[in-house]
Amino acid sequence: MHHRRRVVSASALDGVARNPALPTPLLLRLLAFDGGGDGPPRHALQRAGLPQPAVAVILAHPYPGAPIEFAMSTRAEPAQRARLADDPSPKVRAALAYGPEWRDPRTTIAPLPTDVCACLLDDPDPSVRTALPDSLHIAPSFVASLAAHRDPAARRSAARGWEILAPGERSALLADPDPEVRRAAALWECRRDIHVTAELLRDPKSAAEALRRGLLVRADAERCVAERTHLAALAENPSLPVDPSRSGSAAPVRGATGATALRGPNVMRVAGVSSR
Repeated sequence: MHHRRRVVSASALDGVARNPALPTPLLLRLLAFDGGGDGPPRHALQRAGLPQPAVAVILAHPYPGAPIEFAMSTRAEPAQRARLADDPSPKVRAALAYGPEWRDPRTTIAPLPTDVCACLLDDPDPSVRTALPDSLHIAPSFVASLAAHRDPAARRSAARGWEILAPGERSALLADPDPEVRRAAALWECRRDIHVTAELLRDPKSAAEALRRGLLVRADAERCVAERTHLAALAENPSLPVDPSRSGSAAPVRGATGATALRGPNVMRVAGVSSR
């Protein structure tokens, strides 16, 4: 019975925390609530437009999960969340570096300030340093600035800024001494270069992703269909012909490298699968 009362109480408090008209004094009381050791209501920690007194309570909260929930908030202002970069707990700083996308990759939020990203990237704790390069909520300009970073994980992340990298930076990443950096770079460059795609297709670790995003020649597409390997990945490739199994159904086009490429999204006919 006591457990049931706790559950009902927590549910009621969550409902109060979701109320958009909640006055600040009551919000501060909710944030101070320890929940019987479970911390304050999550919706109180992740409200939009938190006033500065509420942020101050969260930053100094004795419950260790409170600042982590705040770090994962999709509604908090980036400048407010950025204050967690000085938290003494590496778990909190890592949560800040990962961001809300770590829980839901479909989430889109404003990027953290560049100076905060730089601080997290040089954090003394390795769990924080490795979290930031994989984060999706850092500015594209900051991502691109990592192309010459001393940490291979950071250089690997820089490939995500491929379209705004200088040609020399792209070439350096494609020739990087670290194999994972080279692979990440090649998986971006293959969108425009059939030779890079062909090289990736020879690597079992990269073949599926190369088929999904790389610029393909007809022979590679038809070989994949004949072998019936990675058909789901091939179906997503925008350079696939509409129906290469039918003569004259899709004319070849010239790719960015001047080599013959193919276009079209339909692999169902290629695989001999009826649409019915």
